[in-house]
Amino acid sequence: MKERYIEYLRNKGFTSLFVGEPQIQEIIALEEDFYGSKYKKEAIGAARDAIHHFSVGKGVNLNKVKSLVSEWINQLGEKPENMMNLLDIRRKKGYMFSHAVNTCILSIMTGIAMGYDAKQLDELGLAAILHDVGKIKFSKNVARQFPGYLTRREKEEYKRHPFYSLEILRRNNTVSVNVLNACFQHHERWNGSGYPMGLKGDSISEYAQIISIADVYERLIVGMPHRLPTPVYYAAAILSKAAGEYFNPVIVDKFNQNVAIYPIGKTVRLNNQQSGVILGVDLKNKTTPVVRITSSQDEQDIDRIVELDLIKTPELFIVDFEEIPPSYSQVHADQAYISHIKE
Repeated sequence: MKERYIEYLRNKGFTSLFVGEPQIQEIIALEEDFYGSKYKKEAIGAARDAIHHFSVGKGVNLNKVKSLVSEWINQLGEKPENMMNLLDIRRKKGYMFSHAVNTCILSIMTGIAMGYDAKQLDELGLAAILHDVGKIKFSKNVARQFPGYLTRREKEEYKRHPFYSLEILRRNNTVSVNVLNACFQHHERWNGSGYPMGLKGDSISEYAQIISIADVYERLIVGMPHRLPTPVYYAAAILSKAAGEYFNPVIVDKFNQNVAIYPIGKTVRLNNQQSGVILGVDLKNKTTPVVRITSSQDEQDIDRIVELDLIKTPELFIVDFEEIPPSYSQVHADQAYISHIKE
């Protein structure tokens, strides 16, 4: 393949390419059909348009956002085993908008796990999309920095954004009180250490409790310019560590039940030194996915299709995962815990 083609794919966010394998091509086509294509682009575009209209003081018709949230709910309800594969973890220029959509996906996922009805899911999804809308009122310096880089005065401004969100959303009479409360309270913490009001326990809106977990998890796995992305299982462990102190432990448990440790399409290495790509994951058996073997023990490509269901082959297990950065350590996990949950 020509270098310019490879560079084009790299710029588009692709980290690997499979050639000539029908099964792999089917997976890629499936993911393009929904997971990274039509609905994701429309949702990010709708979030961008709504937030832009809020920023310039125009009236905002949220029907398009609400319609897309309903579509997400339908898709996630039909394919719960693929929920986590909807996440777009590539950092984009428009991070605020992709973060809003990712947080929406994670929140809806959790709401479904908690048995929410259609009305509750609609409200939860809309609140998750709009939870950071108040950030459009930041001064330029605060807007382009992250909390860890701000001065004391700038941090005080940063912590005002829930008030800004409330002020902005109150102008739209189609936004329910439940959505307003969720957006206003998503930085509150279970032990009362959050902001802006220092609420604790069940005095915090349940939607806000869900969104706060989704918000932190999304920032963990995506990373920040000044901080490495956190591998999925480290992120799940961080949430578990925070359960009962910063987050409602019941909601954390529901959230972690639906985290796919090995997302479809990721490369893994088995204990027999074979490498392969994840074809499918049963959320009830998250550590034993179906793996399509792509290279043998001596790292040579194989010329036949081999698919292993690790549930049925207990002598084989995953020992390495491409998502784990070589430089990542427990130190990074601890730093992520402190920064993302306590900021």
